[in-house]
Amino acid sequence: MLEILRNAHYTVTIDPAAQLARVVRSATPLESPAQLEERWMEVSRALDRVGRNGLCLLVDLRAAVGRNEPQFETAMQRLRPALLSGFRRVAILVRTTAGALQVQRHVREDGIDRMIGSDEAQLLDHLRQAPRSR
Repeated sequence: MLEILRNAHYTVTIDPAAQLARVVRSATPLESPAQLEERWMEVSRALDRVGRNGLCLLVDLRAAVGRNEPQFETAMQRLRPALLSGFRRVAILVRTTAGALQVQRHVREDGIDRMIGSDEAQLLDHLRQAPRSR
């Protein structure tokens, strides 16, 4: 695993052999929608630098403190496509049923297909089923 970004809110690693990018959210709360946008764009730029083509993405939100205030929701709606697009497959790892329901709502809003669950092994199996790039 190659660590390509670490800040107070996110750690991003790449496993070239598995063709997997992993974004792990820390429990450190985001203070504002502006900070949310700044941090997610750092993640997106890090993923752009290594290239998304041919990779699958696992986003681990288990430690995250959910924010569903309207300003945070609006910011995330704008940011999700920038972060999640360009991957062969995307899976979102959540801790709770409420987290899964929130991400399912995002899937409906975004139209970007992703698997959601709390079983990391199951999500990784799903990502491994993606056809390998040439």
